Amino acid sequence: MNGTPTAIIVAGAGVVGLAVAALLATGRSADRLRVHVLDARPLPRWRTESMDPRVYALSRASQQLFEHLGAWERVMAARAAPYRRMRVFQGADPKAPGALDFDSAEIGEPDLGHIVEDSLLRAVLADTIASAPNATLAIGAEIAAVAVEPGSVVAELGQGGSVRGSVLLAADGSDSTVRRLLELPLTEHRYEQTAVVTHVTSSGAHGDTAWQRFMQGGPLAFLPLTDGRSSVVWSLPTADAERLLAAGDAEFLAALNDASAGVLGTLTACSARVSFPLKALHAPRYTTQRAALLGDAAHTVHPLAGQGMNLGLLDAACVAAVIEDALSAGEDAGDLKVLRRYERERKGDNLKSLAAFDGLNRLFRLSPRVAPVRALGLAAVAASGPVKRALMREALGLRAAHRHRLRWSPAPGQA
Repeated sequence: MNGTPTAIIVAGAGVVGLAVAALLATGRSADRLRVHVLDARPLPRWRTESMDPRVYALSRASQQLFEHLGAWERVMAARAAPYRRMRVFQGADPKAPGALDFDSAEIGEPDLGHIVEDSLLRAVLADTIASAPNATLAIGAEIAAVAVEPGSVVAELGQGGSVRGSVLLAADGSDSTVRRLLELPLTEHRYEQTAVVTHVTSSGAHGDTAWQRFMQGGPLAFLPLTDGRSSVVWSLPTADAERLLAAGDAEFLAALNDASAGVLGTLTACSARVSFPLKALHAPRYTTQRAALLGDAAHTVHPLAGQGMNLGLLDAACVAAVIEDALSAGEDAGDLKVLRRYERERKGDNLKSLAAFDGLNRLFRLSPRVAPVRALGLAAVAASGPVKRALMREALGLRAAHRHRLRWSPAPGQA
């Protein structure tokens, strides 16, 4: 290695922050980098005996990112549930005209993605970082101030001390401390909805199928899990969500059975319920001198399509590639003109996704009088093979995976 390594500070040890750190620490410029991950909170522990309520529907693009890190095999060996079909409907009849049936076989793919726990992904990525000689993960490291200086950025820590680097990557969530400290603007819309999340046992098998029912109050999704249960993400008006969160299991299951339209038979048991408020946000500027926002710090979308994490992982892949390209070209990786390449590549796609998911949520919350019009639209998509296949390829991230494939390259000697 020639010269002093370029130091990269990553704020946030969620999946996106750990992913960008792992990509940089093991990538083609690893011998020129030092990567420091900072987070105030401890990592959640993944447990074999219980399942994390927080799960993600990972696309093929996200899968390939983990494959390039050499981590996907471990994810699959631990606990990852493929879903091969997805059925989308409105109204009380899942077989009514206009219901959409997506099948991976139609596009020659083995599945439409995998359902994976947050804590498992973070454990695997943290291990990847721990095994990299040029990376550190500091827990309990709360960023209290950020100073951008000529040629460097300094993260001052709340417990004392500081970390200096060439670039600060903020992946510290939708309430990003770094975004606030850098005074980057934010556009935010609150849906007045809350997502209720739990895992349910059912009398019917899920058959590796994800279900989504659109209702006026918000969408209800069932995602297949490896143990035969299904993960539930139920978006509700906040008052209704709070009532069901406070209800006993029997009352909650009765409401959920009614809303499920019987797609999994009878729901007989549920795990502890958790919730999170729903909002859409977007930072008009992802970058400033020596710093960049990624993942939820830059954008959040409605969970109805399960794409939030996939968008964040594409951010991670893109900004890592931009930094590596800059180092290969002898450029300063923290220069604003370099970081804006990442913003230009990702901002348009993220805005398009945000607008699409926001529009879908608004459409299905309109008066029941427009239900026949929505049914006609769903029927048109169902009848058009090319449109339906294009939607599946887009959801899988196949176009994005192809674009980034060669840029997710391992360090020399690790290929």
